[in-house]
Amino acid sequence: MRSFLATVIAGVLLGIGVGYSLGAFQASQMSWTPSLEVNKGVAIANAGKETNPSGDASGGKSGKRGKLPKVMVEETDFDFGIVEKNPSSEKGEHLFYITNVGDADMTLADGGKGCFCTEFTISKSILKPGEKATVKFMWDGARSGGVFSQGIRVLTNDPDNKEVMFAVRGLYTSPIVCDVGEITFPNASASQTMSRPFRIMGFEKNEDGSAFPLEIEDVEIADPEHFEVTLTRDTLDHLTEADRKSKLYMQTQNLFQGTVTLKPGLPQGPFQTQLRLRTNSPKTPIVDVFVSGQVSGSSVKVAGAFYDDKDTGILRLDNVPQSTGKKTSVRLTIFDKIHVDENTVKVKSVRPDWIKVELTYPPEELQKTSPIRLVGVEVEVPANSPQGAFMGPETERLGEIAISIGETEETSSDVVIPVRFAVVP
Repeated sequence: MRSFLATVIAGVLLGIGVGYSLGAFQASQMSWTPSLEVNKGVAIANAGKETNPSGDASGGKSGKRGKLPKVMVEETDFDFGIVEKNPSSEKGEHLFYITNVGDADMTLADGGKGCFCTEFTISKSILKPGEKATVKFMWDGARSGGVFSQGIRVLTNDPDNKEVMFAVRGLYTSPIVCDVGEITFPNASASQTMSRPFRIMGFEKNEDGSAFPLEIEDVEIADPEHFEVTLTRDTLDHLTEADRKSKLYMQTQNLFQGTVTLKPGLPQGPFQTQLRLRTNSPKTPIVDVFVSGQVSGSSVKVAGAFYDDKDTGILRLDNVPQSTGKKTSVRLTIFDKIHVDENTVKVKSVRPDWIKVELTYPPEELQKTSPIRLVGVEVEVPANSPQGAFMGPETERLGEIAISIGETEETSSDVVIPVRFAVVP
């Protein structure tokens, strides 16, 4: 009798163990989700092919997981190449396709886009087995210059491919362009000289394919009292290795290196001016380069790991994953001998208004002995921020942090920190 009971108990325990192991194995297969890169056109796992003739992506025999939809895509990335920028070529579209090669209905839904300059439509929201849907990707490059790269996301009910990322990329150029779009001096001093470099690139070719012999014949400065410009012919040999690999520079036929110098004397507050370049090009006889910035009444230096204090004066966060957000910090070095606290140094405004900014101040004792004041600025694009691009080059499309410095409203001035970033899926 005891032997019989022992046999029964052992059988029950063995059955439970086997059942648990099978369940754990099945759960591990069902919960796998591929990792997708944003705006890179990375193909989804198993894209364009079936992993098993039976239609079971888990590799098991047909029917073990029941009937399921299954994604197949022909391409996820489209390069429209180099396009001369003009009103007739700024808008474009491309068709991507999703096919259901599974044996159950597939649902398709809008999963978001990386920029307001793109739109897309899905021809069908439900695909029966064997059916194909068209994803029409439309983009507007009217406010883009240089490299264009944007992505969209389509959500599916395929348990192995829950989202599909599509991307387009290319290069919009005018025959002659300025590499930085707009030259900025975000925190200029009324009493100090500052300089910003820029490059002029020419893409024109003669009918035989040789480089057009571009010349900059004259440079007109709208405010010669406060600005000075030097411009010399350059060669690709002087570029960095990263620049030489850039599609933009690979197509350059003529290159000029320039420097804009801001001289002392501008009044406190924002300013904007322009440089007009006159060329020998029949296509582009005039090239306008805009210069803007802000003159601060305080003597302040901005520094940080992602802050470009040498060339652009922009805090560059670039792509920020929506799921995690991104944090960084910069430091304000204030040379004016004022007492700094939440009343004299404070955040005046941020754009967009959901960027989080926190200031930290030096201890009281240190302020009594140190000739400078160090103020920490913690900047955070929070997780789950709205998708969108604040990438410039136009200043109204950059993010911005304005910090007021001064003991009274009448004597305070603003330090402006432009922020370049895009919230992506």
